[in-house]
Amino acid sequence: MGYAGEVEDEPDGAASGVVFRDAGRSAPGYDLYTVSTLSFAELIDEAGGVVRRWSWRDAQGRPLAGWTGNASAKWERSVLLETGELLVVGSEHTDWGDGEERNRIADDARYLMKLGWDGELLWKRRMRVHHDIEVTPDGRLLTLTFSRRVVRAIDPVVPVRVDELTLLDQEGRVLETRPLLRAVRARPERFTLWSKEPDGLGGETWIDLFHANSCEWMRHAALADRHPIYAPDNVLVCFRHQHCIAVIDWKANEVVWSWGKDEIWGPHDAQMLADGSILVFDNGLGQGRSRALVVDPLRDEIVWQWEADPPESFYTRSQGSVQRLPNGNFLLAESERGRALEITAEGERVWEFRAPHRTRDGKRAAIARIVRHPRAFVDAILERHGD
Repeated sequence: MGYAGEVEDEPDGAASGVVFRDAGRSAPGYDLYTVSTLSFAELIDEAGGVVRRWSWRDAQGRPLAGWTGNASAKWERSVLLETGELLVVGSEHTDWGDGEERNRIADDARYLMKLGWDGELLWKRRMRVHHDIEVTPDGRLLTLTFSRRVVRAIDPVVPVRVDELTLLDQEGRVLETRPLLRAVRARPERFTLWSKEPDGLGGETWIDLFHANSCEWMRHAALADRHPIYAPDNVLVCFRHQHCIAVIDWKANEVVWSWGKDEIWGPHDAQMLADGSILVFDNGLGQGRSRALVVDPLRDEIVWQWEADPPESFYTRSQGSVQRLPNGNFLLAESERGRALEITAEGERVWEFRAPHRTRDGKRAAIARIVRHPRAFVDAILERHGD
């Protein structure tokens, strides 16, 4: 299942940058967004002014010192640390051909790296990393990796991409790994495993069974006594190809809870909120409309949802992100259209951004994800670095 990197149809002269802002109702802060196929991330202020830009090239357009890859790259995720450093989940491409060829990434082309505030390369690790990374409550790094192997119960010949949860130290060295297939098979009554047809993305035929795309360690300690789903060693994972989200017990490597079958389609970006509910971006794959949902996992019920009016006016087949902001608003990325929206809980638009960057064929570049950081968080970084 490929990922688009540009807007397909858009009128000439369409507006770019922050095209709408209700300053009185928009949550203050700085936005970090990642442009996947152009391989950079930008930190912007509320008016769209660029505060910082990170890329695999330096300010003179040359590859970063220490860069060992080829002349193109793709960034799936970037995370701004409180130190001002940036973690990047990326890959180097050997072929930017037409159609499905554009999505082919060799296993050994994937990497995790850390860049400094000024864009310098601090370290880069080759590994089969993809989609997401975060800093855990105890300061380690949690990411998604994968291996390939034949699983006879799934297919006697075609290898399966077995997604994994992987813990790293602060230098990107692997500490522990948990295969998600093992977690699912340990508790089949809690996770119905749907079949997936083989595909050729990645340069060879395999079965991308899960296509996990987000992972989050439990970080709300006050919830731990409420229910086992909130135990401090649990991890929330989003499974695009299984059309569901699930909580995994890290220590036992088994599913604690799952939800979403026949409810959400091709989802992204699941997050546990402080009140114990779960926020998730439902791409609506095959439905032609995307939405944001808040789910009560103890009742398996949707307690809040938003979709556009008309619903088909907000849709991204791939990628997409959602974030609940401190004032109760929601920030969403309509990735394939290169657009981000901030809405109130009642669904009113209070801020809109359209990526000003274009792909080499002149189309608006897609936004992989967007995250708003509080003013105090970024202002502290600026002060620390003398900016």
